[in-house]
Amino acid sequence: LNCLITGATGSGKTHFAHIMFEFAKDRGLINGHEELVVFNCADYAHNSELLMSHLFGYAAGAFTGANKEKEGLIAKADGGMLFLDEIHRLPPEGQEMIFYFMDNGKYNRLGETAKERQADVRIICATTEDATSYLLSTFIRRIPISIQLPSFNQRQTKEKIDLVKLMVGIEAERIQRKISLTEDVVKALIGSVTYGNVGQLKSNIQLICARSFLSHMDKEEIVITLEDLTEEVKIGLSLLANNRQFLAELAQDL
Repeated sequence: LNCLITGATGSGKTHFAHIMFEFAKDRGLINGHEELVVFNCADYAHNSELLMSHLFGYAAGAFTGANKEKEGLIAKADGGMLFLDEIHRLPPEGQEMIFYFMDNGKYNRLGETAKERQADVRIICATTEDATSYLLSTFIRRIPISIQLPSFNQRQTKEKIDLVKLMVGIEAERIQRKISLTEDVVKALIGSVTYGNVGQLKSNIQLICARSFLSHMDKEEIVITLEDLTEEVKIGLSLLANNRQFLAELAQDL
């Protein structure tokens, strides 16, 4: 089903969309050769004509420089999914064209008058804003599923630890090494996430794993300790110092 994902910047909306797509492929709902088609509406927010030409394609002669026809992302996503990030930046006329497509599966390229083209596309939208403030009510009504992602600090302790494990595992796979973290490092990483949510955690983990890899390239296992952390990440440990309840939960789940 078409769905809308809302959440603060860095809360994992794009990652969640990719997981949804991989799940659909795993269940055979989407062919294995399909890719998730991604479009950031903010990139063309001030040029609605260019934005619509990217989404729906254009006919030859539709505008100056359009010497031949070109298919858009809707056609590219046929049989799969289209991820529209920062959907609140989509102008009203764009929203109208999208919800007409949701209703009928039909669309036209820029420069065409009849909506005779067809595609089978599930649409995933994402926004950091209040959807009712920026999106047409007629558009919102056509999206049956709304998913609110919590910020990093709203997540349960076990979830935070699982996210650290997941992201360290990704880095271990990247450098083909086993990576181990001391308990204080895990605490510092979790405490260091102050504004950027999951995205900030990911950046911090990539940074300390890269630094540790450069220092221990000759070793099969990389053990990351407090000495390997940047000052910005180390501060996370002191930020948690006064939260005794959280530290107790953390020690229990580690």
